[in-house]
Amino acid sequence: MDGEFHPKRPLSAAQDEILVKMLHEVERNDHKAISFKLWDTLVLTPFSKPEDMFLFMEEDFSLLNTSNKTFTALRIEAQKAAEKKYGPKGNVTLEKIYNILAKMSGITPTGRERLMTRECDLIQHFAFPRKIGKLLFDKAKDCKNRIIITSASYYPRDVVVKILCDCGYGEYDSVIIPAEQNIPDSAETAYLDAVIKKSGVNADNILHIGGDFSHDVEAAIVRGLKAILLQSAQPLMVKSGRLRGYIEDKLLYEIDSEKCMAIRTAFALYAAYGFDVPQNKKAHSDFCLDEHMIGFMVLGPLSFISDFEPETEMQRTLINAMEKNPKIIEGRDDFRDMLDFHFGDFIGKYGSEGCRLPLEFLEKHSYIGDRDIIFPHLTDKEKKKWGKAASEPKLAPVHTEKVRKNALQKLADKLFPEGTNVREMSEAILHRKKRK
Repeated sequence: MDGEFHPKRPLSAAQDEILVKMLHEVERNDHKAISFKLWDTLVLTPFSKPEDMFLFMEEDFSLLNTSNKTFTALRIEAQKAAEKKYGPKGNVTLEKIYNILAKMSGITPTGRERLMTRECDLIQHFAFPRKIGKLLFDKAKDCKNRIIITSASYYPRDVVVKILCDCGYGEYDSVIIPAEQNIPDSAETAYLDAVIKKSGVNADNILHIGGDFSHDVEAAIVRGLKAILLQSAQPLMVKSGRLRGYIEDKLLYEIDSEKCMAIRTAFALYAAYGFDVPQNKKAHSDFCLDEHMIGFMVLGPLSFISDFEPETEMQRTLINAMEKNPKIIEGRDDFRDMLDFHFGDFIGKYGSEGCRLPLEFLEKHSYIGDRDIIFPHLTDKEKKKWGKAASEPKLAPVHTEKVRKNALQKLADKLFPEGTNVREMSEAILHRKKRK
């Protein structure tokens, strides 16, 4: 994506410390090559889930097909079929996914090519650099290290190269695509062997940076590489507080639907905004004790609601108080600017389902640390009314990525859904047996 979004929010002291430590590690003189994962380490997208991007293709698909199924449903189904067919011993590629999609939908070869090209154009358009990843990459180049980038996604090399160029990562030495190296998708850490080979140096002179502890740290160290864990932004955002779990519980059967696209997008932007440089949950807070982040994720989503009016008098009071805090307003404005930078006004067409819920959460369930930020702008009467002990919200389990489960786990999901008492009791029993 061209240009760049510049937030008003500064990094926290803890984030500054992490950034300095990671930059120092990259510039150590015992590295001769540095390996980066592409997705989530160097490059992000403004989507909570990859399939959210497919909504932008529904109109293209409707011109090519009269099926009752949406393009999003077919595209997800085709990818699952490709993973089942090719994943264990080979590679899932975009072309294989679209071959299956064409058979499912009956579109012509020309239509298949148009849709596949459209998807490539969209991922190139929406991909943007992760700021900390770019800083680490630039530091590695300044230190004259060889740069190797690995991309395990199903997008072809020309798309990956275009994304790297658009995001400012043009000066690398090699890009490793596992499918081109005959590395099957099931061999999740074998790409590290290709990194060692491509680097042309000994393993102990290579620093690898990625977001999966098992694949990018443990597996790298076993092979003799040094490693840095750069945690993915979205899981950090989910773990930082109770808000995401609260909203997923409230929208339990709708959260993945088209009408909740706006709130899902808000969370994706929030992850990139507050957790690009990693930070952990703060005690007594759901917003890392940060005024900017309260403004971003509480007031920001209200921008989707035309003619917004508070539902309760307390909500009106809290909004008035937050609007008196310059840092909270800067956070709200950051949301609006970031949304406009990535989407313009396009997301608004899907409605505003769920966009009131962050405000409702703040009103009913906020921790004392976040209340203390707003208290100075309340009257004594308002403080007394809002200062009563907050109730603990019901939270849904949140998965930021697909969880791989064996046959027994899948059967357990059908018999005993997650979150039920019988499921929790059975898992506790199994856990005790494992420990014996």
